[in-house]
Amino acid sequence: MGNTTTEKKVLISILGIQRYEDYDNSIEVVAPGRYYVKNNKTYITYKERHEGETEDTTTTIKIDGQKVSVMRFGSINSNMTFELNKKHTTYYDTKQGALIVSVLAKKIHINLQDGEGELEIIYGLEMDHVSMGINSFHIKIHPIEQGGATLPLQLYNMDGHQVSPQ
Repeated sequence: MGNTTTEKKVLISILGIQRYEDYDNSIEVVAPGRYYVKNNKTYITYKERHEGETEDTTTTIKIDGQKVSVMRFGSINSNMTFELNKKHTTYYDTKQGALIVSVLAKKIHINLQDGEGELEIIYGLEMDHVSMGINSFHIKIHPIEQGGATLPLQLYNMDGHQVSPQ
């Protein structure tokens, strides 16, 4: 891999939370993956399989300064970009059809170094220009060789980020 400065096998814990009106849901995924730095950008990749699917989805998270892109290929195809206070619109393509999705990052916290740390994004979500509430994901990265297999589940607080209906 050209200009790769760091590459490690890691254990990735992703906690996703969705809040919309009275709906509150969270999903946690723990998966092995890779962490590497290439051309001054940080990458995290992992594979996951959604319930009822026969095909894996490969997710690549690219961190370029304070800009974060989440690219998914497989049973779900999307490329969501998060920049603080900037709205990004893209297609979210599933087997059931494509949706127009917009995200507006309200908080981006990145604390990653040498294959370890965390990434947190809280964002407003719109589907077909209709607010779908406040979502977030909190990712923790642990090197596998440092006991990452015993990664604890995480507590998460989204207080202060209220759903604002349109």
